[in-house]
Amino acid sequence: MKKRNQKPVQRNVKSPSPPEDVTQIVQGLLKCGHFLQREMNQVCQRFGLKQQQFSVLNEIIWHGPLTQKELGERLLFEKSNVSKIVKILFERKWIGVAVATHDRRLTLLSETPEGFATWEKSMQAFRESSSELISILSENEQLNAIRFLNTLQNAFKRK
Repeated sequence: MKKRNQKPVQRNVKSPSPPEDVTQIVQGLLKCGHFLQREMNQVCQRFGLKQQQFSVLNEIIWHGPLTQKELGERLLFEKSNVSKIVKILFERKWIGVAVATHDRRLTLLSETPEGFATWEKSMQAFRESSSELISILSENEQLNAIRFLNTLQNAFKRK
């Protein structure tokens, strides 16, 4: 295929107007999200995990046993994504499934010893990588970031 020299698009205005503050916030979060996802995927791959799988395993270990519905709500994941991730973690024997004693219609997910060992190793690498990334922020900026992100997550859970 032969390349053609194309003229740049001509605009009526010399430069686009700057984005609104709201747009800047979302665009900034998206850029940070893409960067962090790429970085954390590299960390997780060393342990045979994808970033979302690590998040599910982490949530089960910290707050489990949980239902798939609870996982989706806590992580803001789509129901179908949670099902796929749970299936993979179950097949690898990193999580187990048990019937809830208080409601036999529910199944609860919890970590297995193998899952905990994998999580423990990956969590150490995750902490090291996170510390390196966040070290550019002052302690006060880190606390403000935590507050801001918690506020956003709570707002998203209500949507």
